[in-house]
Amino acid sequence: MTEAGDRIDIAGILTSLPTIFMKATTQLVLLFIATSGLLQADWPQFQGTQRTGISSETGLLRSFPADGPRILWETDLEKGFGGCAVVGDEVFVVDRVMKEKDILLCFDATNGKEKWRYESPSEGEPSFPGSRSVPTVREDAVYFIGSFGEVHCVDRQTHTARWKIKMADRYPESKTPRWGYAQCALVTGDLVFVTPFGSKVGIAGWDRKSGKELWRSGPIGDSHASPTLLEIGGEQHIVLISVINQGERKGLVTSYRPRDGKVLWQTDHYYNKIPIPIVTKVSEELLFVTGGYDCGSKMLSIVKNGELYKVSEKWGIKKGSQIHPPFVIDNHLYFLANENSNHRVAARRATGGLSCWDLEGKELWRTGDKPFMGRGGSIYADGMLIIQDGEKGVLRLGEASPGGFKLLAEANVFGSDLSKKFDLKFWSPMALSEGRLYMRGQNRLLCVDLKK
Repeated sequence: MTEAGDRIDIAGILTSLPTIFMKATTQLVLLFIATSGLLQADWPQFQGTQRTGISSETGLLRSFPADGPRILWETDLEKGFGGCAVVGDEVFVVDRVMKEKDILLCFDATNGKEKWRYESPSEGEPSFPGSRSVPTVREDAVYFIGSFGEVHCVDRQTHTARWKIKMADRYPESKTPRWGYAQCALVTGDLVFVTPFGSKVGIAGWDRKSGKELWRSGPIGDSHASPTLLEIGGEQHIVLISVINQGERKGLVTSYRPRDGKVLWQTDHYYNKIPIPIVTKVSEELLFVTGGYDCGSKMLSIVKNGELYKVSEKWGIKKGSQIHPPFVIDNHLYFLANENSNHRVAARRATGGLSCWDLEGKELWRTGDKPFMGRGGSIYADGMLIIQDGEKGVLRLGEASPGGFKLLAEANVFGSDLSKKFDLKFWSPMALSEGRLYMRGQNRLLCVDLKK
């Protein structure tokens, strides 16, 4: 059974074959996807099927009616940041009642009606209250991590916990990161990867069906970034950015072998005092790491020699994306270069906005404050960037190329007061499935129709 997080390079399979076999091959590949439980239209975890934020969907709107796109449904939530996962006709989102409980909600994708919910008591409340995690959905279960480190495996049939384990109970020396545990559970094969961030254990691999620990790593400090699964040098790597010591500006980027947790490589070339975005694979020999708080970004070179990997810094820049990872499109990087320092100072907003970079570290253009777009999430689909304005929730569609940014459409879908100067914290990642775009704005969830 292929998991939704495993890579299937359909385009590579098809283009490598003679045209005469194209039709038959396409049918076979689609049959394989269907029988594996993975549908192209699903968005089963954080950043979609491949954790890249890139969707294969086509036939999307490229302009809006005067009154904006159609809102298929909306529902109220508690205040929070947790985004959606979508599998088939079910939408999953993590919610949280402040200082009381974590909630996994399942909605009908077509009409927004609640199908079922799972609740678990949870004490305390992190700064910036509310949920953080995007659920990870598999055919039989849903996984999510609460703000204080309780890992949940919820059966999709019984809607009850198969198991739930608080990381502090299993690893007493673990410490909740400053803004709470913000990781989205990474599941591949029969493993789920968790991040205790303790003085003895940094990351661990558990059996996803039982919760039993299979391996553990040494300490790596802590992080608000999620681990991500990348294929490099012909093998799989779980890669995570962490911070060891803010005062000494010490950070790590570490790669683990999934099956046993062996460290494949580790580097201190990048430091961020509060890591949030996941590591981005640019090519077989290039990884891009970024973040906010004026810690900038770096392009790392990774070369495999035999069984060993050599990691070095290719270049660094002062700009970064504070919350969401960049996109790699046609050998260029695109990200919202918006963080605390330019968000809060009007004169510096022109240094931010959507930014385009070549792979040698040269900025080709930026939108500045026209539009700035805050620290919102983005999806790349059908040749467009779909961007949720992080400050006001405005939905924008745009074409991005090395030549510049072309705004195609925009709509104030949340009905925000655009005259307000403060950030309304529309920072949640979006999800796209079957032409339906799922947008969270703190205590509201919208399902927006993007089909023509």
